[in-house]
Amino acid sequence: RDWSERMLAATGLDVSHMPGLVESSAVAGQLREELRREWGIDGPVVVAGGAGDNAASAVGIGVIQAGDAFLSLGSSGVLFAATARHAPNPQQGVHAFCHCLPGQWHQMSVILSAAASLHWLSGVVGREVAELVAGAEHLNATQQTQAPIFLPYLNGERTPHNDANAKGVLFGMTPAHDAAHLAYAVMEGVAFAMADGYAALQAAGTVLQSAALVGGGSRSAFWGELCATALGIPLRRHAGAEVGAALGAARLGRLAHRGEDVAKVCVAPEILETYHPDSGRQEQLMRRLAQYRRLYASLAEEFSRFSRT
Repeated sequence: RDWSERMLAATGLDVSHMPGLVESSAVAGQLREELRREWGIDGPVVVAGGAGDNAASAVGIGVIQAGDAFLSLGSSGVLFAATARHAPNPQQGVHAFCHCLPGQWHQMSVILSAAASLHWLSGVVGREVAELVAGAEHLNATQQTQAPIFLPYLNGERTPHNDANAKGVLFGMTPAHDAAHLAYAVMEGVAFAMADGYAALQAAGTVLQSAALVGGGSRSAFWGELCATALGIPLRRHAGAEVGAALGAARLGRLAHRGEDVAKVCVAPEILETYHPDSGRQEQLMRRLAQYRRLYASLAEEFSRFSRT
């Protein structure tokens, strides 16, 4: 919540060159009069400090107290946890920042290809995403166990490996596998990557009781339950989760304008559904998660060599 004089000195600057800092929910300025008139707005308009997309999503979904969290299955995947203190884990690529609310902090684990992995598969096999998801849902437990293992590192990986050289892998392919097996493998691999991210947060001291589920992937109850089982915590789908960032930004503007109590403004929307870990599938998933982790460990050096060729 202040400029780093050491970092500024490294760039040949000092604090005198920098703008003043305000909290995200505080007044940063006023909308210019000419713009207000051009846009037909009556009266002065407060401009709040604002926030990045994930922090704003947290405010929109009610993730405002230490222990609150959300899991986002967008193009990338994010596990965002509010914390009461700065709790970094740079060795495993955990982001640790100020939250966009006074006195609060947050951590994030980030994977670079979540729903993007499913869209990639859709393009490769020429099937719509919805068709692929439906096919994966109809596999029985034995068929799921026989599916390939997918490492979703199509664009490298951030948490927990911080490895730009990592590559996507489908391991264990046979002639018996079809598009449904591949779709399941991709959805499971993303769930495993999120479980790895949660393990990195846990290594930094964060233990979650549950989390909200947001992003386009949250529309799939099957994927939601798969992630809940892999992480071992319930996931809640809230009304309006798809507009969380916009709602959060609006709430920050309201707080700046009115100075209201954060807890009264930044409430969680209605819970539509809760996905609980499936105890009947947990042992199976944990065996496959262990294999998933061994695969990266075995291939990390090869990824680096491959990237140098």
